[in-house]
Amino acid sequence: MEKFTIRVNPGSCTGCLLCQLACSEHYTGSFNPSAARVQVDVSGIDCSIRFTEECNGCGVCVDYCFYEALRKEAVG
Repeated sequence: MEKFTIRVNPGSCTGCLLCQLACSEHYTGSFNPSAARVQVDVSGIDCSIRFTEECNGCGVCVDYCFYEALRKEAVG
């Protein structure tokens, strides 16, 4: 599996959690945002995005981010 550097643009994040749902389903087989390797914290209209230590840069979260809050760049 190709690895990426994930770039974050929190100003574009709407807090929809699609990235977390995609990640958790991919790695655990269930839709459980708290089990995702990407975490979105929503505070009013502001969102922050962080990655857990288990994140391996696969880019699944980016593939499901329809608001361009996440972007992947090839490593190397």
